[in-house]
Amino acid sequence: MSGDRRANRLLLPLLLLALLPVSLLLADPPPRCKVCGDAITGRYLEQDGHAYHENCYARVIAPRCPICGEPVMQARIDWEGKSYHEKCYQDKIQPHCALCGKVIEGTFLVEGGKNYHAACHRTRAARCVICSKPLGGTYLADAWGNPFHSRHGMKVLCPYCGRAMAESTTGGSVVSAANGMQICALCDRRGIAGKGPAQNLLERTRLRLLDSFPVSRESFTWELVSKAQLDKMLPPARRAGNELGLTLETRSRRGKHESLKIHVYLLSGLPDWLFEAVSAHELVHVWQHLQGLDDLPLDQAEGSAELAAFLILRRGGSEEARIKIKTMESSEDPVYGEGFRKALKVSMKGSDVTQLRLVLEKGKGWPRRP
Repeated sequence: MSGDRRANRLLLPLLLLALLPVSLLLADPPPRCKVCGDAITGRYLEQDGHAYHENCYARVIAPRCPICGEPVMQARIDWEGKSYHEKCYQDKIQPHCALCGKVIEGTFLVEGGKNYHAACHRTRAARCVICSKPLGGTYLADAWGNPFHSRHGMKVLCPYCGRAMAESTTGGSVVSAANGMQICALCDRRGIAGKGPAQNLLERTRLRLLDSFPVSRESFTWELVSKAQLDKMLPPARRAGNELGLTLETRSRRGKHESLKIHVYLLSGLPDWLFEAVSAHELVHVWQHLQGLDDLPLDQAEGSAELAAFLILRRGGSEEARIKIKTMESSEDPVYGEGFRKALKVSMKGSDVTQLRLVLEKGKGWPRRP
């Protein structure tokens, strides 16, 4: 709950005037007090064209502070139709932060009947999203800003969206029925596990990449697989990673005729936004095989595929896509991370993919200063 308590600070429209020189008073009679009617000598107060002795003004005209009962003669604070001395108002009326004890100006938070500065409330409320215990010392936070104790480790992060998997952040975690992975409930609800929805997203992604990495629908086959099935097809060194797709080619020769078959494996149960990105990545590998670029350096092969995923994520524009792009841009992986950044630079952030294709087709590595 939040609140906003603002009061008006006003200066009484008073003029404290010194007695005019005697020579000038001969021309004009001295002012008379509006309250007692007597002539005023010395200092006096003026309001709305009327003059007052200070004592008369304080006794009859000046508003009384509801806190101390004394007349408010100088700066005042008006709140709910009453006038207060500034210090009286701050001490007794204005809300104070229950954590630091200081006066609260403007917007504040209310919890359990107590008021807090927003920053103080954040400090007080800082708790681990996994175990709900207070955070002390150093701690970790996911890409979405959710804090958790370092002892929980990185295993608490969803392998898809990167959120810390807790009731308060994702509705908890589940074991995906489609692929057997531990993922957050949010990503599970958006999972693509049926052949029909997967076909539609894959075709949409293929069409969006036609100007960048053209691939015909008939040039490859595909299927959805579980994580266990995918890992069996991966080289041992890559099974411990977060591989979400795989493209394999088979070449056969009969006489002078050589045939090429390309098959794409996509992890079942990926959330829609990630399924499209993984599809884009694998479609670029299809394009590479069709162009005969089987011997590309790994950072070029994977970096250009990551660029296609980036283009699809950027077009999608979701918050999940934004977080994923940020992760890709900061990746320290020498193949996927560094390769992607080089591909991004050569293609002018995806605006000139033709230039990137030329670099790949020449087969001479990255430009000296990509």
